[in-house]
Amino acid sequence: MNSQIIISLSAKLCHPIFNKPQDLITADESMLKTQHIHPLFLYEAAYYAGVEALKPWEKKEKCIRVLLEEWKEHKRLLDEHFANRNQKGAEDPMKTAIGLFLQLLFWTNGKPVDFQAEFGDLKIKPVNLKERLDFILKRPALYHAYIQLSELMAEMEKHYIKHITLENIKKKGPGK
Repeated sequence: MNSQIIISLSAKLCHPIFNKPQDLITADESMLKTQHIHPLFLYEAAYYAGVEALKPWEKKEKCIRVLLEEWKEHKRLLDEHFANRNQKGAEDPMKTAIGLFLQLLFWTNGKPVDFQAEFGDLKIKPVNLKERLDFILKRPALYHAYIQLSELMAEMEKHYIKHITLENIKKKGPGK
């Protein structure tokens, strides 16, 4: 039987669209050792709280693949909501999708998600990231925010693939 663990959120994980400073994350202890998409930012919360847990940003190749699969599922759901002009129904899945993007962005850079970080400190990122993400975060339920998020995800996936490919070439060394 797994016991429940309650983790207080660091200010680094607080953003009005996702969490408030007094929010807590509750999860089974077993969830800290294997990758789960929900609750969002579980591993970052554990990391900032000093709780032993998986660090997906250190296991990029395995963990980011799971994120990208989850994005594909959310994209199908969001396509359906927006095709039916169901903005209200799209709001929560959009918030999750934005969280997936942020995890992809930070994990690709080998870091946990940090809302207080400057995007300029990230080496691998899409062009005009701050402006585009600000637009999405201000209006997450809008169709144009969804289109922008889809483009950011596609760009970030390409950056990630390029980054992993270059890392693997470096690991093999010249002439191997």
